[in-house]
Amino acid sequence: MIFSHSKLYCGDNSGALILQCIKILPLTKSRWGKIGDIALVTIKKAKPNKKVKKSEKHRVLLLNTKAITRRLGAQVSFFSNVGVILKKDEYEPLASRITVPAPYEIRHKGFLRILTMASFIV
Repeated sequence: MIFSHSKLYCGDNSGALILQCIKILPLTKSRWGKIGDIALVTIKKAKPNKKVKKSEKHRVLLLNTKAITRRLGAQVSFFSNVGVILKKDEYEPLASRITVPAPYEIRHKGFLRILTMASFIV
């Protein structure tokens, strides 16, 4: 579960390393973010000379969370909280490569581009 002020890792090659959640956007009515939700974040640590800079605000799709996600007959959890930075006005990824495994649950939320870019689907 991702709350405000939670630390996230960036799971793409946009240049961001560590993100901090500001707010879970009201696409869902819950107080915390789950896999497939969109959050507003600020960049806390970034690589130099890349697409994003430190202290910029971006929207992020939450890909992996430490909390257990229940599926039909199984449970899935990851080792860290990871998000992928999205473009400003679209729900497309800003980067050209996804470096973390993508869960199958984001397919039902309409993020097929991110699912096909990921090298491993869980």
